[in-house]
Amino acid sequence: MDEFIKIFQGLNRAHGVTYVDRKGADGQKIKGKSFVQRDMVTEKMWHNHLNGIEPSLGIIPITDDNTCKWGCIDIDSYAGFDHKKLIDKIKNLNLPLLVFRSKSGGAHVFLFTDKFVPAALFRSKLKDMAARLGYANAEIFPKQNKVDMSKGGTGSFLNLPYHNALLS
Repeated sequence: MDEFIKIFQGLNRAHGVTYVDRKGADGQKIKGKSFVQRDMVTEKMWHNHLNGIEPSLGIIPITDDNTCKWGCIDIDSYAGFDHKKLIDKIKNLNLPLLVFRSKSGGAHVFLFTDKFVPAALFRSKLKDMAARLGYANAEIFPKQNKVDMSKGGTGSFLNLPYHNALLS
């Protein structure tokens, strides 16, 4: 769990919460309630997420100093999405990306770094990679280059992978 937390570090003063109402049919987005909670991300939240205890945890990748160490191309294509074809294209283009199946059957394509880097640079790189993959219009996380602190901004969260993944 410690490595999972280290990899998906982000804003620690707020986080996303998602309660799933019902599973979507094949080709449909899963329905649920998602919102930002303005309180600290705790180790228990990470533990509950990995153990499948709702709500699932969403992390805001951009920090208060406008840096991040991970980002995601969110491909909202559900019915019959070919994850292998996407992975093969990533390999052929030699891009440093990892593909996760989203809850609804689309793809979350992640880029990770060891150190925090400016969010604007991260977003620029992800937009370029998304276009090279043929998904120029996909959502990019972090969604913001800067957090608007004057309005108590938090940035946008992404639901983390591996909900209900722990075996013990």
